[in-house]
Amino acid sequence: MSQRGRSAPRRPSAVGSICGLALTVCGAGLLASAAVDLTDGAGDAPGLLAVGLPAVAIGVVARNRSALPEHVSPRSALRTAAVALLTMIGTSALAYLATRAIPAVDESIIESTAGFTTTSLTVLGNPEHQGNGILFWRALTQWIGGFAGLATVIAVLPFLGVGGPAPTKAKVPSGAKHLYSPHVRRILRQYLELYAMLTALGTLLYLVGGMTPFDAVTYAFTTISTGGFANHAGSFTFFDSPTLEWMGVAGMFLGGLSLALAWCAMRGRHQVLLRSRELAAYCGLIATGTVLIAVIESPGAGLAETLRLSAFTATSATSTTGHWAADWATWGSGPQLLIVALVGVGAMSGSSGGGFRVARAMAMLSFLRREVVTQLRPHVTHLVRVGGEVVDERMVSRMLGYQVLFLITAAAGMLGLALSGADLVTATAGAVSALATFGPAPGDLGVGRNIAGLNDEALLVVGTLMFAGRVELYPVIDGLVAATTRPLHLARQARRRRRADA
Repeated sequence: MSQRGRSAPRRPSAVGSICGLALTVCGAGLLASAAVDLTDGAGDAPGLLAVGLPAVAIGVVARNRSALPEHVSPRSALRTAAVALLTMIGTSALAYLATRAIPAVDESIIESTAGFTTTSLTVLGNPEHQGNGILFWRALTQWIGGFAGLATVIAVLPFLGVGGPAPTKAKVPSGAKHLYSPHVRRILRQYLELYAMLTALGTLLYLVGGMTPFDAVTYAFTTISTGGFANHAGSFTFFDSPTLEWMGVAGMFLGGLSLALAWCAMRGRHQVLLRSRELAAYCGLIATGTVLIAVIESPGAGLAETLRLSAFTATSATSTTGHWAADWATWGSGPQLLIVALVGVGAMSGSSGGGFRVARAMAMLSFLRREVVTQLRPHVTHLVRVGGEVVDERMVSRMLGYQVLFLITAAAGMLGLALSGADLVTATAGAVSALATFGPAPGDLGVGRNIAGLNDEALLVVGTLMFAGRVELYPVIDGLVAATTRPLHLARQARRRRRADA
């Protein structure tokens, strides 16, 4: 065969391969959104096509010319995940600009970041003014971002052992080689199928509750992904339907549920569910939050409405979804602080939700208990457990490191928001909420408010926190360290060369 007839060799590049996939997926989503736009003739299809077609073309070329290298370092894997997310955010921002749905560059970037990080913050005052194509794309960004975050946890974080303890039968192998193992690829394929099935179930629940087909699909996208974007400014209050609110509770609960446990349930292994202490803790957080909100705030006119609104709010906070059926930002300080605490703990490990994660919190509590007992009984050996499973000491140290990073990042976000002019309540609650990829918070980030009115500094802080929360902190920390140390390293090299020349 002649040299011209041979296909060009694929260059080993994790960034090229994964970012090519990200561009292809986003481009396909934009093409689908353009087709949806034709249903109401809003006129956004040309702009969506103008971005979607080149995205697909560039993504396919990048995928064909790049291949995952044989060896990927943990640092490279983390950077690749971050660059892929930035690629999707940039593509979405171009779509908003091309359609004039969001004409400002900074606001289009923030809206895209909120979408792919599954955070319920928006710069749109009233989404109803947008056409179906844009609304479909907004919802789709959260659906794509939810699974992308889950894939990062499965395929990347085992490098560092910080994905959180998981049921024994759901564990994936550790180390760089696990990226290429058929086991991990099979898990990703199975989880994608299950993710789609849960989305279909959510759509069915909303259809039964009385939503239109378009609302049912898009709300299912933003519920199962724990994103929280809504087609209407009032979120679930727009529908004024107790049935739909209960359906929303069920959908958000599923969104914050570990897909490993959901997979076991689908295969009839219900004993795994009964033995899962993390599931029991997740349900306990929601139930406790519901009871406390109902008792302290009593948000409804009667017992049934009070329980419904309390359950909706507690489930939305614990799963870090962000949908709302009551303006809890007007409630007393006690219930608001409880909601922020539930958001900080977050959803189950192995779900598309955010926050610190229930399994990590359980491991930290077990660790603290061990330290207290060790002080009182130093000759007795105690182990850190999550449920009945012993957590390896290396995992414990890594999770402690993650907890410190989580707290430091949240504190830095609080300081950044305060320096940008935010009041103490907004800075404190807003930093935790954005980092947990929840969104709404007491203060200027209250329920149902758009964030377009924030100044540029505050938008930068909020956007960085959302991004850090979706990629599990490490790529952002790595980038900040590199940005700080690289100039110093170059300066030292320059001084050494000057000395050598002298």
